[in-house]
Amino acid sequence: MTCPSAGWAERERTSTSICWWEPLLIPGLVQTPDYARAILSVGPYSTEDQLEEMISARMERQAILDRPEPSSLWVIIDETVLRRRIGGSKIMYGQLSRLAAQAKRPSITVQVLPGEVGAHVGLMGGFAIASGNGSDTVYMESPDEGQTTEAPSVLAKLTSTFNILRGEALSQAASRELIMKVAEESWT
Repeated sequence: MTCPSAGWAERERTSTSICWWEPLLIPGLVQTPDYARAILSVGPYSTEDQLEEMISARMERQAILDRPEPSSLWVIIDETVLRRRIGGSKIMYGQLSRLAAQAKRPSITVQVLPGEVGAHVGLMGGFAIASGNGSDTVYMESPDEGQTTEAPSVLAKLTSTFNILRGEALSQAASRELIMKVAEESWT
């Protein structure tokens, strides 16, 4: 998992809304420090200081959700994200509990795409769409580094993909219930 570019981090800061589809991990904007550390520590980083800088930067990005007028965040995650044990049971329980709590905030929507959906349009990879200030920007993750684009054709396709995933995902209430159910299972 790479860290978003400085350009994307700035785009997050200036956005009024972010729609994020993630088939692999809890999105960085709602990660706990322990979950982030478990993910980032498997990367090819040379020093503990670099790892701590990346974790700190990820946590600082979350400040957009605590502003007086926070950016709205709509997260859709694949059910496998909830069940992938990152960092062990204590870390997963903490992460999933926090995700469920974040989902109760008025500016944050979290939906889970259930496993029984099977093959779907989001299997090709995760992305985020930041909107506001008259333009939209897409962020796409890769093993090397994240890429951003404002190309209208890419924005149109990924907006459509997000809307399809939103329609196939569980409701907000059912998603929170599933998140807490999996959290409890991860603790045992």
